[in-house]
Amino acid sequence: MTVEYFNFFYFLYLAFSLGLLLGLYFLLRNRSEKTSNAVVFGILFFNFLLHFLRLASACHQVWMPRAIMTVTPQNICAVSVLLFPWFFLSKKNILRDYMFYMGIMSGLGAVIIPIDALGRNPFEFEVMRFYISHILLWVTPLLMVLLKVHTLDYRRIPKAPLLAYAVLCVILVNEIILTGAGFVHIGHLFSNEVRNSALIFGPLPDVAFLGTLFTALTPNFFLTVPIGPNAGAVFYWPVLWLVIPAYIYFSAASAVLALPFEYKRVKTDVAGVFQRLRTRIGAYY
Repeated sequence: MTVEYFNFFYFLYLAFSLGLLLGLYFLLRNRSEKTSNAVVFGILFFNFLLHFLRLASACHQVWMPRAIMTVTPQNICAVSVLLFPWFFLSKKNILRDYMFYMGIMSGLGAVIIPIDALGRNPFEFEVMRFYISHILLWVTPLLMVLLKVHTLDYRRIPKAPLLAYAVLCVILVNEIILTGAGFVHIGHLFSNEVRNSALIFGPLPDVAFLGTLFTALTPNFFLTVPIGPNAGAVFYWPVLWLVIPAYIYFSAASAVLALPFEYKRVKTDVAGVFQRLRTRIGAYY
């Protein structure tokens, strides 16, 4: 009895996430904005606490104190769980936009490709925690928009990747700290095969197609050693090699996610652009 791609338990957790989203939406859609805000924050804060609760599980207790590294901001989802409650409280539009885009991309992505759960008992604590945490990561920001607690604006999308860059830098600094503290072998620092969360050290060999997609948009300068005795050797400059492709792909994915909520505004803006063009062309002739 394990979680495998497309088996019963794989679809069970997918169904649970959809059921949770629909259940919360229909429960809260006619409630006051104050109630919706309280529930959304409560779920985000519960997920924050759940992130640290993993240290209490038997599978983590046996390898303390090194298990502490698992509650650090060591990947995009971990950073999101740690920051989303405070992003929500800030009421800043760009931070809530980022919650929506990155929450759905990373949270739903992890549920669809549950690497950490594959081959394990679907009801052991860590697998259930993994699923609950990532389900809440995408369901809550989507619920926030569905309940109109937050309103998206596609014109803010160009700013969102800048927050993604900041998160990548946080992950990089965290890896350096974990290495310096002795939690991670120093030989694994800068390796694109070991502890390479968010691809900060290069593309993963197991998913070569991703490497092709990203390196195609990366200047060669950020893929090699430029000078010295190792000049020309392959080296993915941490985070910097991702800057251009991450901006393009994150913006494109965000636009797709925003479109169901923003199509009227997009339609109006596009019509306005064409109207101005027709006016200018008419004036010219």
